[in-house]
Amino acid sequence: MNDYIKKITRKDVAKKAGVSEQTVSYVINGTRRFSRDVEKRVKKAVKDLNYEPNAAAKNLVTNKSYNLCVIVHDITNPIFNEIMLGFQEAAIKKNYIVTVAEGRKDINKYVNNLISRNFEGVFIYVLSSYKDFGFMERFLRSGVKLVLGSKIDYDFISHNSASVGLDYYKGMHRIVNHLVEKGHEKIVYLSGLDIKQKFDKRYQGFVDAYKEVFHKMPVVITDNSNETSVESGKKLAQKLLDSKEDFTAVVTTNDLMAYGVLEVMKANNINIPNDVSLVGIDDLLYSRYTSPKLTTLGFNKIQYGEKAFYNLYNQIQNHNLNDELCNTFIVSRESVSTVKK
Repeated sequence: MNDYIKKITRKDVAKKAGVSEQTVSYVINGTRRFSRDVEKRVKKAVKDLNYEPNAAAKNLVTNKSYNLCVIVHDITNPIFNEIMLGFQEAAIKKNYIVTVAEGRKDINKYVNNLISRNFEGVFIYVLSSYKDFGFMERFLRSGVKLVLGSKIDYDFISHNSASVGLDYYKGMHRIVNHLVEKGHEKIVYLSGLDIKQKFDKRYQGFVDAYKEVFHKMPVVITDNSNETSVESGKKLAQKLLDSKEDFTAVVTTNDLMAYGVLEVMKANNINIPNDVSLVGIDDLLYSRYTSPKLTTLGFNKIQYGEKAFYNLYNQIQNHNLNDELCNTFIVSRESVSTVKK
């Protein structure tokens, strides 16, 4: 028979320390000073009994929940692992708890729940999958602070939220220049995102970078599905092959799509990098283990997660709104080769 484990309460601490329960609360919360002897007895009782104060009760008094949420587009995408590691490690230092939610479906249910549970802030990583931003306005009008993964051109939201974005525009210039240095001109971009949306700068960055060098429009293959999975990469790679376009290099919206391209090229006896070079974006952990190892555009994911948290935290503390843009860099591996003359 299992022994009953009694939960230690504030009353137990008060009894052991020989003080009132209210005194225990004052000492633990630091809201009132007592003699050194009283404070020492209370702290010793807390330690001896392994007492954990009830955070929920404290939150009722302060009207703070210490709860944050990160809303992602696809929770299965491994890019979020490192970003969340940085976000959570920073959050726990400030006593915040983080909930992760996938926001592709029925986002309004999340909004209702997060507002009703008094969440203090939300970080929305991907905006390209949303056509209606009314839910963001609901957050803001309910007092929930917002940090977005890119700046949004919507007056009320842009004036009342902050952003921590990635400089994909310059990143695409880095990719194009890297391929040009290897002798490539017939470079194709496979876009898993709708090229008409304004929040992600990969498409525009690619087009502008290509035109700066070659003074003509590049080839872009897309289906405007806003899907950036392995399957999306396979689908667009096959669409490229069916188009009969002549190409020596392929750039994809992210590494997951590049994995799909690798599979389709292999199935069609097209060797990477001897026949075609391939560049992804994100520098996922698995990209250093593909065959060949994938050249990609990377960024410091842990640092990015930390920046997103502190941007949100600063809003909660002092209402400061800052827009930040994080740098990207080329991670050169085996999937890019020099064009044979």
